[in-house]
Amino acid sequence: MSQTPNLAPYPPANSYGQLQQSNKSFLVTWLLSLLLGVLGVDRFYLGKVGTGILKLVTLGGFGIWALIDLILILTNKMRDKQGLPLEGYDKHKKVALIVTAALILLSIIINVARGGSTPTSAPAVAPANDAAAPVAAAPAAPEPAAPAAEATWTKVAELTGSSDMASQAFALSGKSTRLVYSFTGAQQVNGQSMAVGAIYLEKEGVDITTDGGIPIKMLQKDESGETAVHKGAGNYYLDVKAANFDSWTITVEEKK
Repeated sequence: MSQTPNLAPYPPANSYGQLQQSNKSFLVTWLLSLLLGVLGVDRFYLGKVGTGILKLVTLGGFGIWALIDLILILTNKMRDKQGLPLEGYDKHKKVALIVTAALILLSIIINVARGGSTPTSAPAVAPANDAAAPVAAAPAAPEPAAPAAEATWTKVAELTGSSDMASQAFALSGKSTRLVYSFTGAQQVNGQSMAVGAIYLEKEGVDITTDGGIPIKMLQKDESGETAVHKGAGNYYLDVKAANFDSWTITVEEKK
């Protein structure tokens, strides 16, 4: 009597064309980057131990690397160690974007309110002269005024270095101002730049490590150029955060 052979079912085949996803959660990665990004915890979670250690040692690339990683996560450009996209992006991206935008807006409002609370001294009023001033003689007819010279860019301050550095305080008159910069010698590892740089222009007395601040320019590679600066009259200083660049030079100029 013949017996029916016991055939084990074949394992289900993977469907063709289906995008493979990582087992690492987008929501967890985003929260770690938002709260502990400067310590590199998000990269440790994704299995990127090497860059996680570098991010920890540089305190998130002085905050710039941490900000860039957060943007990559929010735009679904971050991948795990195997190069797979994070799980749950479509489900949680709206909440992540709203919360991140709200925190950034709140930080800007606090910094603006803190800067606007600085008291300004009232101008002194000259005492009135009780004695009647003598009648002055009629002035002679003024000579025709010479045409005003065309305004040119004039250097106000300059700072050169290769790592973190801050300048002495200098005065701005509130006229048109620009910042001319040049960063060279960005170090690379496996074809990727490991350099980070940020340029701050803050009022005298503001400490960005405690008061916070928004950089005028952020860089991750060799770059030269200029950018307009909108600042009122007052005393300011340059603060540069840079790592893994050979050298950099920054000049502040006003049109006078």
